[in-house]
Amino acid sequence: GLASKPGQVVMMRLLLCTIAVHGAVGSLVAVADGGEGDAVTDVPSRSRHSTWHADTESLLNSHIAVEMAAALQYRALFAYFQRDVVHLKHTAEFFAKNAQEEFQHAYELMGYQLKRGGVVDLKALDSPVHEFNAKDGKSDALVAFEAALALEKRVYDSLLAVHTLCGKKGDPPCQDHIDKYLEDQVNAVDHLARIVADLVRVGPSGHAVWEYDMELSS
Repeated sequence: GLASKPGQVVMMRLLLCTIAVHGAVGSLVAVADGGEGDAVTDVPSRSRHSTWHADTESLLNSHIAVEMAAALQYRALFAYFQRDVVHLKHTAEFFAKNAQEEFQHAYELMGYQLKRGGVVDLKALDSPVHEFNAKDGKSDALVAFEAALALEKRVYDSLLAVHTLCGKKGDPPCQDHIDKYLEDQVNAVDHLARIVADLVRVGPSGHAVWEYDMELSS
């Protein structure tokens, strides 16, 4: 179906992201004298500058994990609304698009980590929430979008921590790089907050929520 296509794109990007990261990390594992398996990962990066502090490297890796976790949570939101017993097609597509964007951000930040001479250290991720049933007079759509709003705020807070640390370490290029992501987060939080406000007004009526789902297609 049409709603499955965004999900396929997300998974393809995740696969390409994984391949790219493995290839980039593999490039840091040189072989000595042509001998296979003689890893020399203790060789310092040639592009690393003293301004790329170990604390910044570590915090950026932590933020990459936040982006990846957000992408997985959006993927779970997509899957919920794609169920045949829920079937809010445009809501599912909205979350699939957000999943793709979060994966892309994680991929881009991995590239920046490597560009600065750091090492990408991928973290284990917790399982996302999969159920968003209606409760307390709220529709399942409202429950889901409130969760998405909280998620985007966490991503913003994590990005802001990286930006602040870059400033403390005297690294303006890092701050400039993070700035564009912060602006995206401000816009995302505002957009989701307005959707939540709309759904509060719509109420828990199934037909009203279905009509609002149609509005998301525009």
